[in-house]
Amino acid sequence: MDYGLMLVLHSHLPYLKHHGEVWLFEAMAETYVPLVMTWSRLLAEDIHACVTISLSPTLIQQLASEYIRTGFVQYLKECEKKARWDERHYLAVGEQELARVAQDYQRFYQEVRRSYQVDLGGDLLGAFKHLRDRVPLEIITTAATHSYLPLLKDQSGLERQIAMGKASFARHLGFEPRGFWLPECGYYPGIEEILTQHGFKYVFVDGHAIEGGLPAQAFSGPYGLSEVEVFSETGLSTYSPYIVKGHELKVFGRNAMISRQVWSKDNGYPGDPHYREYHKKAPQSGLKYWRVTDRGLDQSSKLPYDRGRALQIAGQHAGHFVKLVDDMLKEAEKMGYPDPLVVACYDTELFGHWWWEGVDWLEEVARQVVEKDNWHMVLPGRVLSQRSLLSSANLFESSWGAGGKHLGWSNNETSWMWETLAKAREELSRGEGPLSKWGERAQQQAIKELMLMESSDWFFMVTNNYTRDYAIKRFLEHYAKLIRLTSLVKLNRFDARDQSWVMKIEQEDKVF
Repeated sequence: MDYGLMLVLHSHLPYLKHHGEVWLFEAMAETYVPLVMTWSRLLAEDIHACVTISLSPTLIQQLASEYIRTGFVQYLKECEKKARWDERHYLAVGEQELARVAQDYQRFYQEVRRSYQVDLGGDLLGAFKHLRDRVPLEIITTAATHSYLPLLKDQSGLERQIAMGKASFARHLGFEPRGFWLPECGYYPGIEEILTQHGFKYVFVDGHAIEGGLPAQAFSGPYGLSEVEVFSETGLSTYSPYIVKGHELKVFGRNAMISRQVWSKDNGYPGDPHYREYHKKAPQSGLKYWRVTDRGLDQSSKLPYDRGRALQIAGQHAGHFVKLVDDMLKEAEKMGYPDPLVVACYDTELFGHWWWEGVDWLEEVARQVVEKDNWHMVLPGRVLSQRSLLSSANLFESSWGAGGKHLGWSNNETSWMWETLAKAREELSRGEGPLSKWGERAQQQAIKELMLMESSDWFFMVTNNYTRDYAIKRFLEHYAKLIRLTSLVKLNRFDARDQSWVMKIEQEDKVF
């Protein structure tokens, strides 16, 4: 029976096409392309490293776009130019170490461009599908625009997020996903019914949804421990999958310790002094030339980055991680779990984008795990096919955010956004009577604008004061478009100017 490490990578970015694509291009260059090439390299060496990858429908739609494909190649060329400029500059001022980093960047962007255009044929989605056919790779999906489902409070909206997400995935990938990633691991009792109706077999939740107790996120976020609900202990564990009590949906629980070991900015691997500093950028190019050094130092005191030394540390951290998983599995067996799982769930963009050495770390983890005799990397679908009898579990309403529930998306900073969202739904529901062809088109686009408003990203950014202005701007832009579209639908009369505007918005926000 399969047991061991279940690695789950959730890939998502909000809809950025025509709204500033640089975040997407960064993730493609630093995470998605390197990840695909790493798994292809492992396969060529007959190393079959199982991984579950969640692809959000908004990300899928953008990766499939010819506009994005063309823009990405141009972005890579611009990055090469910036690195060449930086090399000349640093050589001129005698900064030899920084000049060497600039040379590394030139090689990196050249290799990513070659891999993308030649090896992958400019088709990342096709590359994921190809890998799925050749290696133990399970691809799943999530809600259409990554809405935070526990707070959607609208049955038709929930159905739409789940149904349209699945349909978009199937249209682009060519098969129906069996697993569903709950955005932000946001679970509430009752959602399993909708997911089961749409053919999904399993989900992932945060550990305390199964185990109870104090959420792992109890001390994170701006609201402190006073806002945290302590769940009653259940006696269950994330070492085993369960079936949601009274339903058919299966559930895997995210292991808090293994997640914190990688993700924590204070105690996790990415905070090592030798890893590249994410926040300090060269003033002209925006490229990053320094290492973490010491988290207590200001940015001006950071030391130059040494790629070779950083990769040595990544190898050591991979060894530590594999030993930690090994120790946890042994402890689980002592606790009475004969075929235990350590479920490690992360945002894919952590690796490479946020943590520059992260993809190299993943590769080294895969290489070290393959040497284990007693356990290996596993996939959820295969695990469930081997375990016909599962214990049932009542799950707590929960998320992986600050406080363990909804604070990361619903708080004093975002209350006005939820109120605006309710108004938008009300406007959308007021249309009556048969519509003209243009009325139907405007109505469908208004639904898309509502779904774009529902993206959890805007609420998270406002809560954490991370690109807050951009999040508010995007949220209100989609609301303004929805209001104008619904006004046109009510009149059901479209002159040439109205038709032209509707076509413009259809192209601008062509999310599905």
